[in-house]
Amino acid sequence: MKIAVLGDRDTALGFRLAGAHEVYPFDTDSLELERLRNKIDELIGREDIGIILITEGLAQRIEIPDVTFPIILQVPDRSGTNYGEESIKGIVRRAIGVELKR
Repeated sequence: MKIAVLGDRDTALGFRLAGAHEVYPFDTDSLELERLRNKIDELIGREDIGIILITEGLAQRIEIPDVTFPIILQVPDRSGTNYGEESIKGIVRRAIGVELKR
């Protein structure tokens, strides 16, 4: 299974330098956001993609499809995170279908 990364240009460059194979940079203008939506739909339809990482900044600008596969995770961008520990726990619960204890 492959991991696809969708993010701003700086984050995308970082993942590309770290060795990620499928990295797609996007800006936040309206044309780019439409391209982002199309890319997410394309990646969801591919059987070789297991995880889609999208930066929080981009994820806040579009509606993320509610799918169980591939797993779609939001990662912080250069401005830091907007989510706390509870949000991460919720993502994990949804992804693995198990209730986590505190």
